[in-house]
Amino acid sequence: MKNFLLILIFLLTSCGYQPLYSNKNNKEFSFKEIEFLGDKNINRSLVSTIIKKDSQNYLYEKIILKNEKTIIETARDSKGVPESYRMTINFQITIMDQEKIIKEKNFSKEFLYKNLDNKFDLYEYEIDVQESLIRKITEELIIYLNL
Repeated sequence: MKNFLLILIFLLTSCGYQPLYSNKNNKEFSFKEIEFLGDKNINRSLVSTIIKKDSQNYLYEKIILKNEKTIIETARDSKGVPESYRMTINFQITIMDQEKIIKEKNFSKEFLYKNLDNKFDLYEYEIDVQESLIRKITEELIIYLNL
C-alpha cells in the first residue's frame, strides 16, 4: 500500500498535474472596447477577475457582455401569496475582432428558493443567490475562454 501511494504521488507530481482553478488567470484577456448590455453590476462581477481594458496592447478588438436576470414566482398558496421563486441569470459573451465575431457563447444558471416572511431577509437571500449564480457562470466562463 505504501509503495502504491509513493508511486501515485511521484506520477502526479512528475506529469505536471495542476488543479483546474489553481491559477484562474492562465491567459490575460485584454480588449480595446468593452460593451455592457443589461445589469452592469452583474457584468462587472462576472469579468472583473479575467478581463481588462487595454487600449495599447489588446488581444481582441471588442467584447460585448449581455445579461438578463429574471425572478419568477413558481408557486402560490391558497391565499395567493408566493411560496417559491426561481432566479435565472442568462449571460451572453461575444468576442469580436475587426467587426467579425470570433467567439460567442451563452451561459445560463437558475436556482429555486422559498419565500421568506421577512422581506429584508428575502432581499438579502436573493443577493446571496445572485452572487452564487454569478460565481458558477464565472467558472464556466474561465474554462470557455482558456480553451
